[in-house]
Amino acid sequence: MPYQRIEAFPEHAATLGSSELEALGIVWREKKEALQKTGVFRDFLEKLQREWAIETGIIERLYTWDRGVTEILIERGIDATLIAYRGGIRRDEADYIKHMIDDQLSIVEGLFSYIKEEQPLTEHFIRGLQAQFTSHQDHTEALTMDGDVIRVRLEKGTYKTLPNNPKRPDGEIHAYCPPELTQEEMQHLIQWYHENESLLPVEVRATWLHHRFTQIHPFQDGNGRVARTLASLVFLKEGLFSLVIRDADRQDYIDALEAADHGNLRPLVAIFAR
Repeated sequence: MPYQRIEAFPEHAATLGSSELEALGIVWREKKEALQKTGVFRDFLEKLQREWAIETGIIERLYTWDRGVTEILIERGIDATLIAYRGGIRRDEADYIKHMIDDQLSIVEGLFSYIKEEQPLTEHFIRGLQAQFTSHQDHTEALTMDGDVIRVRLEKGTYKTLPNNPKRPDGEIHAYCPPELTQEEMQHLIQWYHENESLLPVEVRATWLHHRFTQIHPFQDGNGRVARTLASLVFLKEGLFSLVIRDADRQDYIDALEAADHGNLRPLVAIFAR
């Protein structure tokens, strides 16, 4: 199936929002200022950021372990010795995983500074996110024009130059944006997002931005992690929290992305709101 160009927000987008999330958001914003001054809130925020940093890599299968290991790392901090011992992983691999998670943690921490400066979303910012995510990754896989999978050097902070279309278990190729159209599609993404930034519910905007970005898949690697960062940024700018998709939610998340590919954003909006 050939690549389908991204589309702007659907006409019924405003009806996709969650009334429950809207109500909880109002209550939270009323309480937030007082709670921010407490040690309990700061501790909670640190643990939430650790969970985000760990889970965004697990979803991509960059590393994997049971939930118990994640909870220990959330509580105690990102430590290579704990990763090796609790996860049953070689020490050199655990060191590499720690570097990746630290990179991911620095990104989610940096989002808070970004929103305080009230900077607009730009292609430059998005390219910088991918460069940060892949700072300890030197190679990835790509497809040749003949469809062969090859190992290539990973370019950081630049759009893909080779196709990155995955093959499904049934053998079908899932088509992402061709490299030659990526720049144009990313410009549409940013333009349409800004045109609707103040018009639609936060979870709808986060979902649309995340899904359309994954449709494009503009980088050779790191796209899933960047997509969840962009969704988190939308929520954080509204005074809420970063979006954490746990490994336990992985199949529902993938199924909802598939539904969005076929024009139905509602299941993915529901997951993000939850």
